[in-house]
Amino acid sequence: MDVPEWEVDDGSPSLREGVVGPVERVVVVGAGLAGLTAANALTHAGVDCVVLEARDRIGGRIHTVEVAGHPVDLGGSWIHMPVGNPLTALTERAGIQRVSGDPTEQLSAYDCTAGRWLNAEEWEASLTMQYEVFPQAQAELADRLGPAASMEDAISHFLAHERLAEDDMRRARQALHAVIEAEAADLASRQSLRWMWNEDEFDGSYFGDLPVGGYRKIVSALSSGVDVRLGVEVSAVSWTASGVEIGTASGPVERASHVVVTVPLGILKRGEPSFFPDLPPEHRAAIERLGFGRFEKLVLAFDEPFWQASGVGHVVVFPPDAHEPAIWVLGLDSFGSGPILEALLFHTSAARTLHHSAQENSDWLLELIGQALGHRCPDPVSIVSTSWTTDRHSGGAYTHITPWGHPLDCDQLGQPVGGRVLFAGEHTQSARLAYADGALTSGIREAKRLLATPSVRLVLGE
Repeated sequence: MDVPEWEVDDGSPSLREGVVGPVERVVVVGAGLAGLTAANALTHAGVDCVVLEARDRIGGRIHTVEVAGHPVDLGGSWIHMPVGNPLTALTERAGIQRVSGDPTEQLSAYDCTAGRWLNAEEWEASLTMQYEVFPQAQAELADRLGPAASMEDAISHFLAHERLAEDDMRRARQALHAVIEAEAADLASRQSLRWMWNEDEFDGSYFGDLPVGGYRKIVSALSSGVDVRLGVEVSAVSWTASGVEIGTASGPVERASHVVVTVPLGILKRGEPSFFPDLPPEHRAAIERLGFGRFEKLVLAFDEPFWQASGVGHVVVFPPDAHEPAIWVLGLDSFGSGPILEALLFHTSAARTLHHSAQENSDWLLELIGQALGHRCPDPVSIVSTSWTTDRHSGGAYTHITPWGHPLDCDQLGQPVGGRVLFAGEHTQSARLAYADGALTSGIREAKRLLATPSVRLVLGE
């Protein structure tokens, strides 16, 4: 059987800009989407290339696990805006099936404080406010509040001019904070108003598609033929005019002509790995200014989808604490993944998973669901609670632009240093910041740079 190949370009005009010396051997630090993509292109172009991955698995913040026999993505899961998205093209080339991941048609809402479900008219009005009216007001709010305004400022100003009853106002605030915390993986006070929704957009539903079998299918396809060494934590990157040396926590040193560093922004913020000489001031300032917050998931598997008996597919819960954002709970059975509830815990709510046990988190969520359904929920057969925030190799979820930052900070982090040290990852470009496809195209960009070619060839495995 022929192995599928994909001739692909990331759209960037630069070729060899920022690279010195012949490309003889490349070390890639990190086996996430960016690292695997760069290594795949380099390897299949005949370059001696090795990937050093600190974890005992590939994928980085893409992590598909089996929960009660069903695949569940604990990290990235959607191919957002799939029409024209390079990840859609990749799945088509690799023969990976997709299903719609848009929950909105089966989405209902329950208000714990009021003790009732929102009717269809109320919920439709809320969704329109969240995803149409408020975003459309962004430009006017930015002009009025100034370049340093946060999304917290915007929410407060927007709602102050809305004529809403007390319960409607509370829900609107909870809903808008959920929208921003989901987008930014951080508090609305730490997200820039001016640079909110600044990324390029593709076509199709925002939620888009889910790869059947999970994102691991994409990760596996990109790892085809790539030399990945697991359990190797890079501690230092040193470069001179003639090459690089990569120090590891276990001791051995890798030598190469160039290195592509793809560790998440959260790790760079921690000062890891060490760089010798130190990164230029403009890189260090960009790392400092950019934000990197938290977003966790709580996954509960059951013997059967008991929520369907009440006519519920997915539910947005407005929690009793008015200071908490709305919580989205998805029934993954609607997407073909079995009788599983997945709660998306945005920045504020994500603190719960870090300070409570998986069982305590499950009890809390099922109490809310039981209140909505009017009966006690059955016990789950399996519970999985993520901890990306405290994960040593991620340090959080994904990148956002702070009120004191700028999209150019991301582009700065995509610039090579010393002609030998290159960077890739969702945080190294502003066009698709925080998206998995942004990580993918950043890997293509750096492979193009090293190969001095207008496009690269990816060989996709099963």
